[in-house]
Order: sequence, then structure tokens, then C-alpha cells
Amino acid sequence: MLTTIALVLGLATADQQPASGTFISADEIAATLKQSIANNTVDQPIKLAEVPGGHKASLALLRRTKAETTALIHDYVTEIYQIVDGSGTLVTGGSLDDPKENDLTRLNAGMSHTGVHKGGEARKVKAKDVIIVPAGMAHRFSELDGPITYLVYRFEPKR
Repeated sequence: MLTTIALVLGLATADQQPASGTFISADEIAATLKQSIANNTVDQPIKLAEVPGGHKASLALLRRTKAETTALIHDYVTEIYQIVDGSGTLVTGGSLDDPKENDLTRLNAGMSHTGVHKGGEARKVKAKDVIIVPAGMAHRFSELDGPITYLVYRFEPKR
């Protein structure tokens, strides 16, 4: 599945990519997961690529051990989740009550807002599922069946 996503992303940006591209090895992802578990880190960026035209593409590894009580909306960043291990309920859509600004630039997620999630659609997700969360869409894991690990491909347009 990872190969398929990498191929699709490569084709979609083939005319914009540097000649050498950006490579992220399975060993690099495994080392990030090990470090994330050891440090109890939820969101661990792995690599960021500046894409010609002023766009950014990045990969992060997220590992959650408890459900989220608030939701996020990223102002400009679109995310693609690839569930690696575990399962839970992901709620997407709806709105935020009393949103607060949250600068997640350090995580390559840009300016965002967090707040109490209202509405949306709940879906059970599991290993090998892929979910696209467009910029501006509220999202959160409302329930977990244990720890969940997922790769997040983040795309930020030029602004």
C-alpha cells in the first residue's frame, strides 16, 4: 500500500519533483516508531520536501494511545492517513465549537484550530485503510481499540 501511495504521489507531482526525489526508507519509519514509543510522542515528523512552485509535502508518523477529546481543523494542509496498526473510530466533517488557533507549523501541519467537535461522520478504521482529510475539515479519533499507529502524508499549497 505504501508503494502505491508513493507511486501515485510521484506521478501527481512528477513535473514538479527534483530529479532525485525524496526517499524515506522503511528503516527510517521503523526507527521513528521506536523513538515515538520510547518518548511517548504522538506526532513525529519524518521528512519534509519543498516541492517546486512553493508547495510542501511531508511524512509524519502518529501513534495514539487514547481517544481525542477535541478535534482539529488544518487551515491549509491536506492530510492522507494510512493506518499501519490498530483500529478505532475516526470522525470527519462537522464543525468546531469555540475554535482556538493552534500553530502546528513545527509538525508541518500549519496554522490550525482546535475545539469541541460537533457533528461529522464516524467511521471504523483499521490497518491498511487510507483516509483523505482535506484542509478545512474537522477530524479526530473519538474511540480507539488500543494503540493506533498511522502514517500521515501532509500537503501544504503555496500561499
